[in-house]
Amino acid sequence: MATTLNNAQLVVRVTEKVTLNGRELGNTNKHTISGINEVSERILTVPTDQITVLSSSSGLGAGTFLSSSIKYVRFTNLDDTNHIRLTFMSSSGGTTKNKAVFKLDPERSFIICNDSYSGSGIGTAFDTFQSYTNIKAKADTAAVDMEIFVATT
Repeated sequence: MATTLNNAQLVVRVTEKVTLNGRELGNTNKHTISGINEVSERILTVPTDQITVLSSSSGLGAGTFLSSSIKYVRFTNLDDTNHIRLTFMSSSGGTTKNKAVFKLDPERSFIICNDSYSGSGIGTAFDTFQSYTNIKAKADTAAVDMEIFVATT
């Protein structure tokens, strides 16, 4: 089967704008990502129990993104009160797994542009980047709606 799908360009614009003491400050940055041929966009309810909201792997599977193809992911907390806890986990690291945790405040977005992360909980430098295999989410005190936008090549 020959595809009739043409690759597209994803245009991402980030704009900051603030008027402080009568002076307008901020900027707009535009980035174009070429070769996009798959997009997934959804809004889901994140409960106060941790759930997996995105999976990636070196092989294709149901509900799993090919890790080497991930070019842009945006999580947006649509709630106006409660934060979301985003946990990035890799399959390495033994039974405890390697993980990094981020707080996504109400009405804010969190953007990633690949499948790599690293960090240190003890103040030492990291050695290598890990590929996350799961991103989990957990709402603070009440369920919240979260938008997820994923673009891959």
